[in-house]
Order: sequence, then structure tokens, then C-alpha cells
Amino acid sequence: MRAMRAEKFSGYEGLKLVDLPKPAASDGKVLLRMTAVGVTPLEHTILSGQFPLAKAPLVLGSEGAGVVEEGGGLSCRFTCDVHRDVWRS
Repeated sequence: MRAMRAEKFSGYEGLKLVDLPKPAASDGKVLLRMTAVGVTPLEHTILSGQFPLAKAPLVLGSEGAGVVEEGGGLSCRFTCDVHRDVWRS
């Protein structure tokens, strides 16, 4: 999968497009192919180097929209090829 990863916390120039292994859906979770991801104010603070607990490299983006690819044993409420809005907790 492709991801924008913060290699260092120096603002947007610290972001790098990288290829990472595709994760698998685990029990009770779904795998989404993200089509849009936003950077929240907290993530901007992290990216700017103002959150000392964050450690690079780090994939940011806790809010977005995507398509369900795998179900991970969930009920039919989450069907493959369905668009979803998501917030990572």
C-alpha cells in the first residue's frame, strides 16, 4: 500500500510517499482502501514537531473515506466495495 509517512517532524517537507506492506483485516476489523485522508489539527501539531511523544517514522491521517476491501469476520453491515467515512480511534 502507498502511504504518506512523516520521516521527520519538520512540517510538510518531512512527509514522504512510501510503499508499505498491505495490512490484513483482523477479527472485528475491516480493511479499507482509503480514497481520501485528512490531516487533523493534532496531526498538524505532530508534523510540526510540537508533540514530543511522537516518534518518526509515523503514518498520519486519522480521518478519511474509503472502500471496504476485507471484512475481518464482521457482520454483513460492512460489505466489500461499499464506500465508508472513517475516524481512527
